[in-house]
Formats: sequence, C-alpha cells, structure tokens
Amino acid sequence: MFFSEGYTPSTEQPTSELLAVARLIGVRTRLFHALRASSYRSSTGALFRTVENMSQSSSLKRKQQPTISSFFGKTTSSSGESTNKKASLNGLGRAKQRIREEESNLSPSPEDKGEYLDDEDEDIVPPSRKRVKSSRISTDGANAAAKGNDDDLSQSPHRNVPASSRTERFRFQSSPVSSLDAEGSQVEGREAIDTERERKRKENLHQKFVRRLGGPGCLPSLEHGSNANTAMTEGGEDEDEALDEEDVAPPPSTKARGARKAASTKLTPLEKQVIDIKNKHKDAILVVEVGYKFRFFGEDARIAAKELSIVCIPGKLRFDEHPSEAHLNRFASASIPVHRLHVHVKRLVRAGHKVGVVRQLETAALKAAGDNRNAPFERKLTHLYTKGTYIDDTEELEGLNAVGANSAAPATGYLLCMTESNAKGWGNDEKVQVGILAVQPATGNIIHDSFEDGFMRTEIETRLLHIAPCEFLLIGDVSRATDKLVQHLSGSKMNVFGDKVRVERVSKSKTAAAESHSHVSSFYAGRMKATSTTQDERARDLLDKVLNLPEDVTICLSAMIKHLKEYNLENVFDLTKYFQPFSARSHMLLNGNTLINLEIYQNQTEQTSKGSLFWTLDRTKTRFGQRLLRKWVGRPLLDKQELEDRVAAVTELKDSDATPRVGRLKTLLSKVKTDLEKNLLRIYYGKCTRPELLTVLQTLQLIATEFSHVKSPADAGFDSPVINEAISQLPVVLDDVVSYLNKINLHSAKADDKFSFFQESEETDEITEQKLGIGSVEHDLEEYRNTAAEILCKKKVCYVTNAGIEYLIEVENSSLQMKKIPASWRKISGTKKVSRFHPPEVVNLMRERDQHKEALAAACDKAFLGLLADISTKYQPFRDCIQALATLDCFMSLAAVAAQPGYVRPTYADEARISVRGGRHPMVEQLLLDTYVPNDTELGTDGTRALLVTGPNMGGKSSYVRQVALISIMGQIGSYVPAESATLGMLDAVYTRMGAFDNMLAGESTFMVELSETSDILKQATPRSLVILDELGRGTSTHDGVAIAQAVLDYMVRDIRSLTLFITHYQHLSNLARTFPNGELRNVHMKFTESGKDGQDITFLYEVGEGVAHRSYGLNVARLANIPSSVLDVAYTKSAELEEKIKRKNLEGIAKGLSRVLENGENEGELMERLLSEVEQL
Repeated sequence: MFFSEGYTPSTEQPTSELLAVARLIGVRTRLFHALRASSYRSSTGALFRTVENMSQSSSLKRKQQPTISSFFGKTTSSSGESTNKKASLNGLGRAKQRIREEESNLSPSPEDKGEYLDDEDEDIVPPSRKRVKSSRISTDGANAAAKGNDDDLSQSPHRNVPASSRTERFRFQSSPVSSLDAEGSQVEGREAIDTERERKRKENLHQKFVRRLGGPGCLPSLEHGSNANTAMTEGGEDEDEALDEEDVAPPPSTKARGARKAASTKLTPLEKQVIDIKNKHKDAILVVEVGYKFRFFGEDARIAAKELSIVCIPGKLRFDEHPSEAHLNRFASASIPVHRLHVHVKRLVRAGHKVGVVRQLETAALKAAGDNRNAPFERKLTHLYTKGTYIDDTEELEGLNAVGANSAAPATGYLLCMTESNAKGWGNDEKVQVGILAVQPATGNIIHDSFEDGFMRTEIETRLLHIAPCEFLLIGDVSRATDKLVQHLSGSKMNVFGDKVRVERVSKSKTAAAESHSHVSSFYAGRMKATSTTQDERARDLLDKVLNLPEDVTICLSAMIKHLKEYNLENVFDLTKYFQPFSARSHMLLNGNTLINLEIYQNQTEQTSKGSLFWTLDRTKTRFGQRLLRKWVGRPLLDKQELEDRVAAVTELKDSDATPRVGRLKTLLSKVKTDLEKNLLRIYYGKCTRPELLTVLQTLQLIATEFSHVKSPADAGFDSPVINEAISQLPVVLDDVVSYLNKINLHSAKADDKFSFFQESEETDEITEQKLGIGSVEHDLEEYRNTAAEILCKKKVCYVTNAGIEYLIEVENSSLQMKKIPASWRKISGTKKVSRFHPPEVVNLMRERDQHKEALAAACDKAFLGLLADISTKYQPFRDCIQALATLDCFMSLAAVAAQPGYVRPTYADEARISVRGGRHPMVEQLLLDTYVPNDTELGTDGTRALLVTGPNMGGKSSYVRQVALISIMGQIGSYVPAESATLGMLDAVYTRMGAFDNMLAGESTFMVELSETSDILKQATPRSLVILDELGRGTSTHDGVAIAQAVLDYMVRDIRSLTLFITHYQHLSNLARTFPNGELRNVHMKFTESGKDGQDITFLYEVGEGVAHRSYGLNVARLANIPSSVLDVAYTKSAELEEKIKRKNLEGIAKGLSRVLENGENEGELMERLLSEVEQL
C-alpha cells in the first residue's frame, strides 16, 4: 500500500527502506492510538476494547497470517535493483523529516501509552514462517529507530543495520537478537518485563473471555450471525458477574497437541455433578442453583432459551461426551435470577415439560467451617414438577385464564393413569377392558373406574372429557384406537382440554397384577404402622377399601403411587374420603358426544368456556366453589329428594336476597381471596410458605368467626336443612385455628421472617440456643471496639457498614492512626479521605456469627415443618369447612341465575317426562342481541315419546332440540330453568348424535362414524333416557338413508321407548307417525313464511308447529352464502325440473293405485289410506 507495484525488499535482513516504512506505519498507528486513548475515558472505550480483544482472540486461531511480501506485487530483477534503490532513497530522505515532526507532535502521554499497550497482543512465530505482525507498534521502538538510524539511511542498503527494539519485537525469529547497542538493550530489558506482565494479563483475560463465551467453536457462530444469542432476557443480565469457583476447569496443558486435546474435555466439578444428576433424570429439564443464579446446561439450556426467550451461551448440548462435540470444552448454558425461579418453572411446566430443580444443600458459611471446604457445593434434586404435580404456587398454571367471559376452558389439574387389556373372549382390539385412576394433587380428589369399551372407545372418551386431565400416565401398550383417541384429545394446544397435555408412558410386566397388589398392600400397611392407635380403625377400613378395588384399578394405583413418590406427593392417597368411583349411578350420564354437542363445558367454535352451560351458571366467588360447581354441571342428580332439597336451598337464598343473613354470607364469600382448598393441601404436603400459612389461618378464622354463634344446624336460621348443615360446619375449626395463630408472630409471618416467626414462648430449644450464640458473638464484636480503640489510641471506635459489608473500622488517611494500624488488618475499601479495615478478630467473629445464623435458619425451617405436620393432623375438619363454604358458594351462584327474569323453578316427576312451556335456549338467549323465540315441548312415557322435527335449513331445528336437552340438565343440576313453566322427570342419561365428521386415522367414513355412534346409543339407551338424533342417514344414498333412519326411529319409539327428538329432511319418514295411532310419534316442523318470486324469500319464525315441512329450502341458504347468481339460476331450474318429475311419477303411481282399487276391490281400505297419504304429500 506504500510501495509501487513490483518492489519487494529482502525478507532475510531488514533494509533501510523497510525501517523507514515501519516508522511511517508506527507514526500512523500512534496517531490512531492517540485518538483512541482520548476516547477510552468515555464509556464506549471499554466496549471497543472488548470487541478488539474478541477479534484478537479469534485471530490467534488462524493458521494463515499475511507476510510482508503479501503487501507487494511481482518481484524485480537484479539488474534494475540499484536504480530503484536510488529512487526510493530520495523519496525516503524527504519523508524522514516529516516523520520526525509527526513523532514529536504525536507522541502519546504515558497514560495513553499505557492504555493502548495494555491491549497489545504478543505473538511468537517460528523463523520459517517470517510473518510480520500487522497490529499496533510500540511508540518507544519507533523513537529509538528514528534516533539510532538517521545516518545509516545514506549508506549502502545492504549493510546490516542494528534493529531497534520496536523493529526487533515485530521481527519474527526463534530467539531474541543479542547484537543490540546499549540503548537498545536497556529498552529491551524494560520491555521484556512489560511483555511478561502483559502476557500473563492477557492469558488471564483470554481464559475469562473463553469461559464467558462458551469455549472454542463459539466465535464462528457469533461471526456468522448465529441466532442462538439474539434473544435478550432477564437471565442474560447476570452473565457479566463472576462465575462460581467450582465452574473453572483446570488450565490446559501446553506440552503437546494431544495433551491439549485431552485437557480440553476435562469436566469441572460442577459439570460432573450436573451429569450425575442428569443421568438419573434424563427426561427432566434440570435447573441448577449456582450461587445467586439458577442455570441450565446442555440441551436443557437450548430448550429453556426457546421456551423462556432467554440467552443461551453456545457450547456442548449432549451429556454423553459425544465425539461430534469434542472441540467444545464447555456445556451450553443459560441462567435466570433466583427470585424468578417459579415464574420460569411454571412456563416450562405449562409447555408440557418435566422440570427438576437442583439446589445447593450447604451454604458458603457452613461449607467454610466444614471438612469439605475445598470440595464443590453439595447439590441434590429437591423438586420435580410436571403440569399435574405442580402445586408450589397457589395460582393456576393456566394463569391468565381467569374466571370470566373470555377465559379458556382449562384442564382440571387431574393426573390420569390408564391401563388396558383385551376383554375376555375377544382376541383383537374391538373390545377392551380399561382401568383408570385420576388424582388431583392440588385438592386430594381421586377418581377410579373399571369398564369395558367397544371399538369406538366412547366410554373412554366420556371419562376423559368429564375428568379433563392435564397429564396422562399410560401403563404398558394400549390399543391403536385408544392411542389415537389420547393423541386427538391431547395433541395440540387447541384440544378439548383447553391446553397442551403431557403424556408419559411406563412399562407393564406380565405379572403386573400380582406385583401391584403386593406393592399397594405394603404401602398402606406402612401407613397403618405410622398412624396412632385412634386411627387404626380408619386405617383398616382404608386398606379393605383399597384391596377390594378391581385388578386393573389396582395396577393404576400402584403405578400412580410410584409416580407421585418421585414428586413427594404420595401422601395424597391417605385422603380416602375423596376416593370415589366415577360411574356411581346416582348421577345422570353425559357421555363425550353430549358434552361436546350440547357445549356443557366449552363452545364448539372457539374452544373457550364462554357460551357454555358452565359459563351460564357460574356466578361463584371462590376458586374451590367454582370447581365444585363444575362437578355439579357434569353430574346432574338422579335422587329426587336430594334434588328437591337443592332447589329449595336455591329458592330460599333467592327470595331472601335482601335479608341480613344472606348479606353476611355474600360478604363472607367476597372476602375469601385465596384458594383455601389448594393451600390446605400444600400445608399437608409441607410445601406451604409462612405468609401463605398466615393467610390460610386468618381466612379460616374469619370464616369460623362469622358464624361462631352457630353450635348446631338449628342455630343457622335458615329453613333449608342443606344450608343449615353447611353453615354449622364453618365454626368447627375456630379453636384449632386460634391455637395455631397464637403460636406465631403475625408481623414476622407476613414479612416471611423465619427467625422471628414463632412467639418466644413457642420457640424450640435449638432455635433458642442458636439465637444465644448469635447474641454472644455480637457482644464480643462490641467488646472488640475497646480493643481497637486502644490499638489506634482513640477514645472511641465505631463500626460502619459500607456496600453491605458490616463491622468495618474506618480511619482517616490524614490522621496519625494510619501509622498505628497493624499489618494483620485487612483493608476492605476506602476513599481519598478514609480507609476501612477488618481486623482478623472481627473476621473470625463474623464467620462464627454466620455459622450460627445458618444453623438458626435450619432450626427455624425444621420447626416450621413441624408446625405444618401438626396442622396436617387437622386436615379433615379443615377440608370439611372449606367444602361446606364451597357448597354455599354454589348455592349462591345458582340463586343469582334464578334471579334473572324469565327463569322458573321446575317441578319434578317420578316418571320420564319433559313438559316445558315457553322454553328458551339458556346460552343463546344471553349471547343473542334480539329476543329469543320461546317454544313448548311435551314428551312423556304415557303420551308422545318422540318428535320428528322437519323444517328449512337454518330454521332453528338443532337449537330447539338442544334447548330441550339443556333445560332437562339444568333442572337436574338443581337450577332454575329459562321457561314459563317446567315439569321434568328423572332422566338417567342424555345421548346425542349430531354433526358430521370422519375418522381418517381409523379408516372410518363420515357415514361409518354416524352409524357407530348410533349403535352405541341403541345399546345404552333406556326408557328414562333422552335421545337426540340429527339427520341420521344423510351420509349415503337417499334410499339407504331413508331406510336406516326409519328403522332406527321405529326401534327407538317402539322397542326402547326412550324420549326421542329426531331431526330429518326425509319427508317420507313422516308417514311413520301413522303407524302409531296413540300419538307416540308426532310430526312437528319449524315455521316459516314465503314471499317474493316463486317463494324464494324465506322468513324464519323459529316456532315449532304441528305437521311436516315438505321443502328444506336449501337454495335459500345457498343464496345467503353468496353462491354466484349464475350457479343459483341453474340450481333453481334443475330443482323445478326434479320436483316436476317427481310429481308426475307420484301421480302415475296414484293413478295406477286407483285403477287397481276399481278393478279388484281387494284391500280397499289399506290401499285407499296409502293413496290419500301420497296425495297429501303432493
């Protein structure tokens, strides 16, 4: 760049021309550094140095460095050498004066010189390479060359010129040059010392940089724009802080290349710990506590960075030392602050991951005093979480899905275990025997069932939709149909459960039944030994109950005990009061299709709760009340007396809304802000925090005090026995709650102060001992002030605290006391005016005090866990109190619904009957802006048992039949219904066959799915069931569809005798009503009016009327759907032609029939009746 094309100096000896060029480069480099030195004082200077160090560290790895010859072009011949030399000497002579002037003007100050020299990088290259370093050149070397070689420029260029120190530093050879003059030797000696210091400093800086960046191989990814580090998060803010000492690997060996490679794969003590724990929990994402951070390593870091949007520092992803990652010597890592642990854990768990938290089991103070002070911190997996087992926070995992109009329909928090085997006598998957066990760890509820299921798996689907688990545990292999169903229900975030569901599988041995029975027996036998003598009878009843469970349920129970033991939640199986079967026949059965088609829990369009029956009835104030109401909605009552009591309670609360006693109940429910049911279970598990415990006890005290005057149900003051019984349960816990509150310091509990949590009289001996130890040490620290005053010859010495460091002795720098400070005192900090010191005696006392504090913290935690265990013995009465309050909350919710205009209290009949006058759809009515058109319905076993519903498309047929079913379900829940009057019988089930979809995964067409569901209904329906069939037979040809629909309808009415609502567009089915002279089957249709040309404009009246609608007006719907007018014109023409053709054909048939009657006269009555029917249809 400074020479003309074709000039090449000798690479063996430094020539005068080369020295002059080097000086010119040095001047320009010094100019650059002088300008840069001024900018170093700004905040951007540090950032510039960091970037420069990164580029230098990267350049050390490059094998090809540019030599001086790379700056020039072609080499010249020897004949023209002298001419070129003379020309260059003239130019160089003129440049020499300019160089001197620039050097005198641009020589940097010592501070600036030191700043940029600190950033130099030494490089030693063997002589065979002869590379020139193209980095910054020392200013001292440039000056020395300028002074020592002025006269040599006029001499022969072939003369060996002694190299200056700067030139010699950047002349690459195997050993230092010894032929230096006296001045050069002195300069070299000074620079040799600086160079050694510089080399050590840069080596340390380089090691820190590599550790921070993640090891070799990371720079290329950064240079090529790797997107691994693009996310900026709160976790990345901590990355500038110091690493844990145990995370530093031994320095690599420099003996040989093979030795360096072996050293690069050496693991740090922390990494060894992580690998050991990871090998035991390979399916979990580990969050490891490292000092003041929680860190992810390897593949876990990559997953966490993706899910949490935090920075992932590149490195090894695998934990098996795979050869593909041999070039990396650090694991990929990501970190989060300690105080944000549960925020991020919840996000990972919600995404379907299994998360393990690894904590340090010893503190720095105790470790320093122990025998393992040089060993790494002891760490252990202390918590394991999945979506079904996360109970360390009272907030819902669904978080934002709060109760309200726009909330989603979240899973219920159940963990469901299922096993499956072929049913007896069946060698394929067509019929299977299924056992399930569902546990809700947050509330202690347990549901179990054992049943047979057909190839459509409707029974499994019904239970899964009712329970709505957030996690599956499948035991052994399940059939393909079951597996597909589980995948369908849990495969995506938009599933019917409202969120992503985790599926885990465990193996099943051939002797699983015997092993499970033995395991369950030993588990509960151990529980019996641990109980007191007063609980022996209850424990024996529990064991008898468990051992009498079906075999497949026992297999599920054993697997669930093992599974929850991993999460320390196995104690939930002691709570036997809530250990209930699913298929108790005291409730109406709502199968999976019914839950979906009638939108019991969520709507079918957005998969949210808005627009569902549960959303309509939910006016609860508490979370535990909401969960109980969800059970009521999904399990309507069959017991008439129980139903009458529930409706009477709702009626009394509605009618007494303005009375003080109902007002007190409303006020009490509005004050309960915490989820007591979940909090109580966290106390039972020993996972409750101190502020949380205080909140639970104070809330229970509030509840019990509000009705403390109630000693028996008769004192409650209500007419309803159900309400009186619930209120009488509330004050039972008052004495126990007050006794626990008297043991704790309320202010300290609220502030989560473990050291003063207990009242002094309630503190354990261990706590008292440690507090006395701390007091003694603090007394000694105060006494040492006198000793320090004597040493410093002062009257008084006071301790100061600076930057969080306590017990500092502050001395003025200008005072005489500075000379009297002992050498053993360690200076901690200082300013221009004062210095602060720690005497060794103070350091030892502080270390002893810290050890007492750590022991005190452990003692306080132990005492707190003991208190939680004591409260757990009162779990049952506390839970009964909360359950009673939840019942009252549900009654108040149903009373709020009943208070709406247009709602009426239903009356109940013993027989299967539905008699509704002016009924309305409960959900559509609330969402519809216009007034909903009411309709009447009359069905009963003694009269009309079935209605054949016809009408135009979009005329309201489906809405009408859903309205009838929903009113029946609401009535049996115990709610008022939207009607003018209603008399309802006790229905045992509601079955629906609505909508059309295929099952491609099972190779089933839409028509096959329709008939399979219909087959299940025909097998399960009883005379007390309500059956809704919507357009059965439309998936095949008209003749086959009509035949199937007519046969099914006839069987339902004549044989099963169920209450049936049958929607169809087949007009021929209306003739079936003639075969029931007593009116068991009636034809009804949705009314409409025609107007416009050829009756093309249809007005829907949405009223039910007697008779048959002979046209469906599908072309009207096509026009509403904006089908092109040209297509509609053709459709109208074809429709008219077909209608005319059918009319002509029917007339021919009638004429032939009349002729036979006139000719033969046989069967005249029957034939004439059929002819009249056909004439009516015309």
